[in-house]
Amino acid sequence: MRSIYLKILILSAVLSLACTTKVSEWVLLNALPNEYVLAYYHKDAITEAVKQHNSEISAEIKPANIQFRNVLKKDIDQPYYALYYNNRLFGRYNDFRELNDIAVSPLRQKIASELMAGKLCVMLYLKTGDPQKDEPGLQIVRKTVAASPFGETITIIDLSRTSTEEQHFVSMLLNVESDLKDIQQPMLYGIFAKFKALEPLVAKGISEENINLMVDFLTADCSCLIKDDLPGTDILYAGSWENPAPSLINAIIDANPALAHQ
Repeated sequence: MRSIYLKILILSAVLSLACTTKVSEWVLLNALPNEYVLAYYHKDAITEAVKQHNSEISAEIKPANIQFRNVLKKDIDQPYYALYYNNRLFGRYNDFRELNDIAVSPLRQKIASELMAGKLCVMLYLKTGDPQKDEPGLQIVRKTVAASPFGETITIIDLSRTSTEEQHFVSMLLNVESDLKDIQQPMLYGIFAKFKALEPLVAKGISEENINLMVDFLTADCSCLIKDDLPGTDILYAGSWENPAPSLINAIIDANPALAHQ
């Protein structure tokens, strides 16, 4: 988890030599989100009922960054669904009903609307449910964002990891890295562009220095390097990314040119 922020620090230094379009804006306008794969594994002929269920699932997820596949697999006991991202298993589901709203949810819609409105990013604070763990880090996030010259372009949202309404979203966040599911600590995700989530800051890693490093990366000038080695995991989302509003940080930098060189 620490390596990604060292990587971001190096990227930020290199990006300062590049064009004046900021990382967050360039990725939103130019980079397509990576796709998930939802596979239905079966060993027997697919029944008409399952065909109907799978047709409904395909229709629901069609607008999202995902592909649906039927996969014949003879060495299984029962059919099941599996969700993959970059060939890594994100979730397994034994019943089609478990896939309801896998590609959309109220909070994902809210986050997407903030990004489409020109916000630099959404900082999502994933809570443990233990106030003694959650509150100190959340206060650091609020204080740091409020003190940032770009603070008005950053939206802070908190989410409980036990939310039933956002269970698919929480699962994707906890799969950004393979070891996150077992860590019972608050986590801070920077979400930008077309729903790309950076690897989270965790527990004591949620610091003023690291939050500002995240902001520095997103407000850095873009370059060819970012196209080839862009950090982050794309969240599954069925929504339109057409015609986003201009980035709000541009007006801030125009009014305060010194910020462009920090």
